[in-house]
Amino acid sequence: IRYYYAAKLSAGVDDIDLNLQDFMQRVNSDLVGKFVNLASRCAGFINKKFDGLLAEELHAPALFRELVDAGDEIAELFEHLNYSQAVRQIMHLADKANQYIDHHKPWALAKEANQAYNVQAICSQGLNFFRIIAIYLKPILPETAEKIESFLNIEPMTWESRQLPLLNHKISAFKPLMQRITEEQIE
Repeated sequence: IRYYYAAKLSAGVDDIDLNLQDFMQRVNSDLVGKFVNLASRCAGFINKKFDGLLAEELHAPALFRELVDAGDEIAELFEHLNYSQAVRQIMHLADKANQYIDHHKPWALAKEANQAYNVQAICSQGLNFFRIIAIYLKPILPETAEKIESFLNIEPMTWESRQLPLLNHKISAFKPLMQRITEEQIE
């Protein structure tokens, strides 16, 4: 619910209605479909094929830097109480991260001989993207952030910690961080 309200809040004085269908769609699409799905897609490969160990270097350092640099604008939006715009920016980054994974198709590479290095690098990159997005969402989703810190086996995330990627680092087994909201739950 915190995410839903943040996605609606601007710096202006506006009424906000709780539309349960919109709430369900936002949570299922943004948080489960874009954000958590990014981790679940990548963690499975890292845990099964690489004993939970992330790659030693980034596969796409320029894109990593782009996501890191976006944090300055997102922080400014938070500071100016423009939460809805901050959430839009964060979800735009989640879209970019998922497009990266879709483009490189680690599930297809995993079936090819001699592609283990690339699978590990691509999935490690995806988990680094996930971590950056988690840092940006931490002010809105602090309890989820704690679960992510446990999963990634890291100290509490800070805004500054986004600067350095997790490399040659062992993560824990992935456990679902959230579930889709169903019509039955809404009822």
